[in-house]
Amino acid sequence: MLNNKGMSLVEVIISIALISVVLVFMIKLLIDVNNTQTNNDYAKDNQTIRTEILRAIHNDLNTKTLRSVDGSSSTSDTLVIRFQFTDNTHSQITATETELTYRSPTNNIRRWNMVDCTLDYGAADVYLSKETNIYTLTIDIEIHTVNERNDRNNNNTLDDILISYVGNSSDFTLDSLNCLGYAC
Repeated sequence: MLNNKGMSLVEVIISIALISVVLVFMIKLLIDVNNTQTNNDYAKDNQTIRTEILRAIHNDLNTKTLRSVDGSSSTSDTLVIRFQFTDNTHSQITATETELTYRSPTNNIRRWNMVDCTLDYGAADVYLSKETNIYTLTIDIEIHTVNERNDRNNNNTLDDILISYVGNSSDFTLDSLNCLGYAC
């Protein structure tokens, strides 16, 4: 008579195969959760630093009167945007492929070392609308992040450094401006 108290070899192999399939899916799920968390941590840190720089730039633009904007000091590997104010002070944005630096009129320096993203330092797009009494200026510095499939041909503007200013037309000396940088 046959004793059926144990498991056959076929049952053991099937059990191991089923456990293996479940483990593969669990490992894949854990890897996806880890990647999502890593991307979220990067995005949070990235946004915090970028927000601090934008706040510093906008604070200076809001407390001073902008006279002109110049990008002529840019080179093939560095974007330089200089803001000249009516009180003869200036501030400057200096950007390379992986770093953005802002020097305020009081020489305070904010630096952003970009990880997993690059800056399009060839040129910054400028939108200038000048009316009789008022003008609006918007400068868009493109940031391309790797996790968003973001590149020169498919720019996600949510990641960009976007600087805007509204001022009195009589204070601003330039009548037209299309871009800033060496590629202009």
